[in-house]
Amino acid sequence: MNTERPATLVGAYAALPSLRADQERFYEGLAGRGIADGLEIPYRDGLGEDVPWLAAQMRGRFTRSVITLIPGTMVRVGASGTFGLASGDRDGRQAALEFLREARIAAEELNQLTGEQSVSVIHIHTAPSVTAVPEMFARSLDEITASAPATGDWSTRLVLEHCDAYAPTVPGEKRFLPLEDEIPLARAGGIGVAINWGRSAIEAQDSARPLAHITRLVSEGLLKGVMFSGAGPTANEYGGPWADAHLPLTEDEPTSLMDADEVRRCLRAAEGAMSYAGAKIQVPGDAAVDERLAMLGRTMRLLAERGVAPAAEPAAVTARP
Repeated sequence: MNTERPATLVGAYAALPSLRADQERFYEGLAGRGIADGLEIPYRDGLGEDVPWLAAQMRGRFTRSVITLIPGTMVRVGASGTFGLASGDRDGRQAALEFLREARIAAEELNQLTGEQSVSVIHIHTAPSVTAVPEMFARSLDEITASAPATGDWSTRLVLEHCDAYAPTVPGEKRFLPLEDEIPLARAGGIGVAINWGRSAIEAQDSARPLAHITRLVSEGLLKGVMFSGAGPTANEYGGPWADAHLPLTEDEPTSLMDADEVRRCLRAAEGAMSYAGAKIQVPGDAAVDERLAMLGRTMRLLAERGVAPAAEPAAVTARP
């Protein structure tokens, strides 16, 4: 059982305003209003066009963050069909290993820029879509372990984020390996598993699936994180039916099946087991900064009800040789 207070994360990029000045106000509000003490940061071909600026937004504010490889992973899966750590294609798997290595280097560099342990986790995935091979993911984990930097271990640890599993009868979005295959892989590789509420719901087109996944991972001793990102069966301003569109709570988007009671049920099931929890939601494109913060705050207050609230002091990072 995890005795440390779970980190509270916000996938800020899904709700980020377009203007730089508004983005700065947004990050300031996330920290100043006590909404989050960490971010879920997307990795595509890097951490953005201005990493020093990102470091300045994070420094002293967000010290328990996660980098997710899913944006860049899906771009590459879409381009080749064979990219992924679980790929049966040698070139596709090697490309995914190199992509992860680049992301870990970027995380180390960001931590050096902030002077803090700003990022501590990287989310990896069992891509590619449809054709993922469990044995190939196991081989990738072995190779990752064998290729640790000569100067010492990485300061980030890996967590397998479960996405919707491939099923011939369900269209799906990511269509990676089922949780039943990922559990033994994670255990053998010595890594934990994170659940994204919406992606688990999309997998079965069923709002009960996220709770079932969380309960299973708690029983296996493998749950590390839960991110609340909604989904639903009806088209809306954010996307089509059962799209991975990061819907907000039902009270902010009626087509979303992620309501307050469902969030509370999942948090009760995960209590004492998870290391981090948070929200990744979209907001209306014309929403003001305060409205964006208020929508995120409504989800994050549900975490506070379970004793999950931001309060981390910056952790120093020792420069690597």
